[in-house]
Amino acid sequence: MNMNQLLVGRSLFPKIVRPFSHTKPLAKSEADPDDYGYFPDPIEHSWGLERKMLIARLKGDDRYEPKVYFRAEHTTRDYPNLVPVHLQDKVVGCLCEPDAEYVNYWHIRKGQMKRCECGHWFKGVQADPDSFA
Repeated sequence: MNMNQLLVGRSLFPKIVRPFSHTKPLAKSEADPDDYGYFPDPIEHSWGLERKMLIARLKGDDRYEPKVYFRAEHTTRDYPNLVPVHLQDKVVGCLCEPDAEYVNYWHIRKGQMKRCECGHWFKGVQADPDSFA
């Protein structure tokens, strides 16, 4: 090899490496519609029950999240806590004492009344079919 060829090779090599070392990061934190195009919101092209579920989830009513219902202070057999039941039965949990470290769970059926160990009454009632609880 000739000395001129080595000098030309060394002078070209930094020019080849330098552009790769100063490039932008490949991943962006946000998708830019100018780069990727517009992707429609799922609510724009959904309808019916699917749309109701998406809107309910945006409002904070996720049907798969366990719901917390506060029981009444004084319940009797005539005035029980009403528990909405979508299917034939539902699992209900009661914190009997304010400082309890465990939850009493049991099944309750539609139309059936049950009494917890702490003395509170619960009754399973038909839930609204449009609700997602």
